[in-house]
Amino acid sequence: MMDYIKSKFSGYTIYWAIFTIILPLPASLMFIFKILKSYNFNIKGTLFLILFSGIFFLVINFLKHIKWIKIKENNLKYYSILKPFGKTLNITDYIGKITLTESGTRGSYKVVYLVDKKNKTSFKIMGLHYKNFEDINNAIQLKKINFSPTISQYFKLLFFEKITVKNDKSSKDSEIINLILGIFKIISIVGIVLFILGSLIKNFI
Repeated sequence: MMDYIKSKFSGYTIYWAIFTIILPLPASLMFIFKILKSYNFNIKGTLFLILFSGIFFLVINFLKHIKWIKIKENNLKYYSILKPFGKTLNITDYIGKITLTESGTRGSYKVVYLVDKKNKTSFKIMGLHYKNFEDINNAIQLKKINFSPTISQYFKLLFFEKITVKNDKSSKDSEIINLILGIFKIISIVGIVLFILGSLIKNFI
């Protein structure tokens, strides 16, 4: 292994990170504060609050996975929007890692979860954001744990990123399950946004 390895962001990640920081993030915050200043629990105000709070949550959820990572020996240091001053992880504090395939608007991509000594997932690296994802994965000197999530485990990973991991040799259907559930997640989010926008348009008309 090299003395150290640094993450290299993909062009997609750089473009969307800049775009979301410049426009959706400050815009959603501005509208949330504006609505709260005159909020009187009416339907229109509530729908607007839900809409912009949802946008803010989606933006933060996207940005928090963009981590600048540096790995040297047993130390993994990263910076993100939630950890602007950085945080260092000791790789020896983890017992292994699991590699799964998730799906999004840009297709399928690999993700790595580090598993702590309590057999819980506690750190996620999304291959979507890195040109050198395989180098990062290989630099993390932990044993690979064979694991195929159930539907409930998949959703827990998707929304909370923390589940208890048990060794599982039957991983044949994991990519198919992840693909189907990933598509379902996207359709659900789009459906909710369209419903809220439709309700707002009806109120205005």
